[in-house]
Formats: sequence, C-alpha cells, structure tokens
Amino acid sequence: MPILDLNPTLRGEPAHTLVLFHHAGGSSRGFAPLLPHLPANWRVWGVDLPGRLLDRGTARCRTAVEAVDYLRSTLGPALSGPFSVFGHSLGALLAFEVARALESEHRGPCWLGVSGSRAPQRFVSPVSPARPRDLLRQVHGLGAPGGDHGDRHALARLVARTLSADLDLVADYAYTPGTPLRTALSVFGGEDDPLAPATALGEWSALADGPVHCHTWPGGHFYLYEHAEAVCARLVAACRSRTAPG
Repeated sequence: MPILDLNPTLRGEPAHTLVLFHHAGGSSRGFAPLLPHLPANWRVWGVDLPGRLLDRGTARCRTAVEAVDYLRSTLGPALSGPFSVFGHSLGALLAFEVARALESEHRGPCWLGVSGSRAPQRFVSPVSPARPRDLLRQVHGLGAPGGDHGDRHALARLVARTLSADLDLVADYAYTPGTPLRTALSVFGGEDDPLAPATALGEWSALADGPVHCHTWPGGHFYLYEHAEAVCARLVAACRSRTAPG
C-alpha cells in the first residue's frame, strides 16, 4: 500500500494526522523509534516512494518532479481534517515540495517539519560512490539504521539498489523559486551533521512568510533516532500550537 498506517491501534476519529516522509534508501518503517512518543489519538501515516526493496512490480519515480507528483496524488485524496507533514533528509525536500503543491490547491498542511536537509535553494547533491558496497558503507557511516547486513549479500544489493535510485532523485532535484510558504515551518537537525550543517539550517527561513524555528540536537545526520523523545516533543508542540489537536 502506498500509504502505511503507523498507528493501527487508533480507534475513532483522529485528533490530528501526521504524515512522515522517509530518507533516501529508507522507508516509513524507519520512523519506528519515534512512534511511541507520538499521541495515541493521532493518525500517523508513512508514504513510501514506489518500487522499493521487494516492491518490484511498481515503477520507480525517475525524477524528483515525478516523486512529488506521486506523493501529492497519493496523499491528496486520502487527507481529511487538519494534518501536518514531517520529512527527513530526502524526505524533507519532498515534504517541502508536496506542501507547496498542496498549498497551491488551497489544502496545505497546518505545519511542516523538515529535518537533516539544507534549504532547497542552497541544496547541493552529495557525491556518491558508484560501487554498491562503498555506497552502503558511506551511508551507514552517517549513522543510518539497519547497517549490519552481515553475509546477506542479496539483501545488501537490494538495499543498495533502492538507495542508489533515491540518490538519483536527490541529484535530479532543482529548486524553483515561488511564493513563500504560508504553512508554519520548523527545521530540525543534528549539531554535527555533515550533510546539513547546523549553521546552515536558518537558510530555510527565506522560504516562509512567517517565523521559522530551528531546533538542533547532538549527533550527526541521523540524530533523530538518538533523541526520539525530545524530537517528538518538539514536533507535537509545534503541531498543537497550530491546530490545538488532542
């Protein structure tokens, strides 16, 4: 399913909907460390890009524009009531573009959280190794979860192929200037993230017509897994400040 329900125990109408966008090479299930720290009465959705891992029957998005169109068309019809969007790394860029697209249709989110990414107008795609083994080593060196594939060569190749396809989207991404974002925007990051330096996170403020709050924690690119409770506390407070959900 394109939309994964990450809070299947929810009963009745949700107080709020939170949509999560995964990092390159990851999936919505990678947000598992955050889930225990989110309100039980929230609907939490993850939206995976198509053609990931064992999903070989679905065509992958070949460009960043295709990925944004896919996410917008997948989410749009399913959304009802107040919702917020949070994305990490590649997911931050896609979340920003999806929020812009939904705003243009007068159904934007209440809040957008971006994590582990330079601002789109300053974004430069990192150089990635060509060999799958070196690619995995580089990403896992950043602290990515699930790095120990041991002797499971087939799994490692599968992960490397998915990661490589996602990094092609990153390399294809190009920011197009437009109307400043009306959605409330918060920026999260790791103090020692080499891909999104903490000193550069303030660059996101140029894309919003309101105040932008930046929050950092000790750690590198995947800091949010080490500080899941604190990250979620900031996230929930930001959402509630916009909509007063339960």
